[in-house]
Amino acid sequence: MRITITGRSAFYRKAWPTILFATIATAACSDSTSPADTTFDNPVGTYKSSMVAVVGVGEGGMSITPKSIPEGYFTADIKIRVRNARANATYTVQRAPEIGRALGNNGVCERALGIAPWSSTDTPAAAFVTFIPFGATAAATFTTSASGDGMLDFEFRASMIPKDTKFDVMFRLVDDMAAPASVLLSQCVTVTVI
Repeated sequence: MRITITGRSAFYRKAWPTILFATIATAACSDSTSPADTTFDNPVGTYKSSMVAVVGVGEGGMSITPKSIPEGYFTADIKIRVRNARANATYTVQRAPEIGRALGNNGVCERALGIAPWSSTDTPAAAFVTFIPFGATAAATFTTSASGDGMLDFEFRASMIPKDTKFDVMFRLVDDMAAPASVLLSQCVTVTVI
């Protein structure tokens, strides 16, 4: 196959291999039977973010995929992926949702960051709360391998968050609630309940 690029722009002459590769890659990835999502980067999902260590080591990603249910409240599939984190450590998955507060969907995540309007003048609330997966009685946790890799997929439901609500949320992974040696944070994402 021979491709000829004409025109004045040097950018397009240099960029065509990248554009061609992206087109081919997109076509190749459109197969309806996808392999299991085992990447340690941002997992597949509607809303996703990378995660970085703010204490200790590690990196990874998270995703939130809201689902519509007849009851009309927040239900989502949550995926967590980490690599190069603390080896053989059990991480608890937490979130800092901004529900019912001023600027609750402005993309800043004031609750997680401890800044106004999520402050001491608001009704007290923990910055991060632990996920309890749907149908479970214990916290959402996972244990990393000897190389510090780990993953967790679970469904979460929150009946107090009705359909069409938009809210900011930030995720946190912590290895020890009292004296953490490893903490990973996501970026702030704005989620819409479907």
